[in-house]
Amino acid sequence: MICLFNRKLLATESDPQQVGHIKDVLQRAGIPYSIDPLRGGTRFGQARDAGMAAKYGVRYSMFNTTTYVYRIYVRRRDFVKARRTLYGK
Repeated sequence: MICLFNRKLLATESDPQQVGHIKDVLQRAGIPYSIDPLRGGTRFGQARDAGMAAKYGVRYSMFNTTTYVYRIYVRRRDFVKARRTLYGK
């Protein structure tokens, strides 16, 4: 478990495949991490999608434009090692 005050942002990704790649690399290196998914879009956009689905009598998932952004954190003392492992810098 990574403490909220002892973590540093390593990457921000919206592609789930890239998130999976980062997770694999960090696990192989033995670096603990945490991921915070953030829901993109606005309440207005979600209401619009729900309204369109109701109007046309189809499932909400057909109009759902919600996206997720994933923030990947590591411990501060592991940040340099994680960055080198992931990006080679």
